[in-house]
Amino acid sequence: MSFTSALVTGASGFIGRALVSHLRESGKRLVAVGRPTSVLPPAHRQIKLEATSARVIAEALHGEAVDIVFHCAAYGIRPTDREPARMLATNMAATGAWVEAAAALGAKAFVHVGSCSEYGPIAKPERIRESHPLDAKDLYGASKAAGGRWGAALARSLQLPFQWVRLFGVFGPGEAPHRLLPYVYDRLYRGERVDLTSGRQWRDLLYVDDAAKGLAAAAVIALEGRLGPFNLCTGEPVTVRAMAEEVARQMGAPPELLDFGRRPPRADEPMWMIGDPSFLANAAGFRHSIGLSEGVALTLRALERERRASSMAER
Repeated sequence: MSFTSALVTGASGFIGRALVSHLRESGKRLVAVGRPTSVLPPAHRQIKLEATSARVIAEALHGEAVDIVFHCAAYGIRPTDREPARMLATNMAATGAWVEAAAALGAKAFVHVGSCSEYGPIAKPERIRESHPLDAKDLYGASKAAGGRWGAALARSLQLPFQWVRLFGVFGPGEAPHRLLPYVYDRLYRGERVDLTSGRQWRDLLYVDDAAKGLAAAAVIALEGRLGPFNLCTGEPVTVRAMAEEVARQMGAPPELLDFGRRPPRADEPMWMIGDPSFLANAAGFRHSIGLSEGVALTLRALERERRASSMAER
């Protein structure tokens, strides 16, 4: 079973934009939704709105019908975006509003893009399974967990299949400048020292195109009644240090420019965040196809293209 049309919320964001691109290339009819200030990717229909309620969404989508709603919109991913009221409104209340709107649109399934941040602290280094407690100590993780639970409960009451997919460390073209890879690239390109933490944090790094493909695969099995929650990850531990060193190696930059230990880690930053991908692999046959080295190379090429385009525009 497959689908022919989809709506993507948060379509201007890192994950949403990649998902829209993948679905468009797969021949799906797409509705891209974003906030009024967003720059939306190409789609069959683009809608800008503040999703404050199911009624507001229904008015904006009047006459629309889609098979799948992918809910990528979220607030609090950037370290500077930590306003509690807005986080709760976006990550919990708006999730419920979109679930209600999806049911009203006649959607056959709702794919909720969750986060590994929803999981509580890990007592020992082991791959996190979907059964691990949702006991996040930080505001973002707690709000995402609350949104998933609220959305799932509403979906059950509306008999709408709810596919909860928890993403781990996604990277690739389109990342915000403050993120590790583009930050390291920018500093090394300028020949400047890169202020970093110790780099001992272990992360599960998934290339963004694989994330998009995994979300699409999760949507297909949702239509068949196979529901998670599912981790979307590689299961392969990589240190922050190894990622930074790989960027420097591929750029041919002096490794001594990587100033590990220059900045302290965030107070709420876990040292270990590696997922177990086997549940989704067994259910949907999905496995990531792009490894760290190739993913870094693809991202660096994209960053170089952006820099050249920006330079040309300034002339």
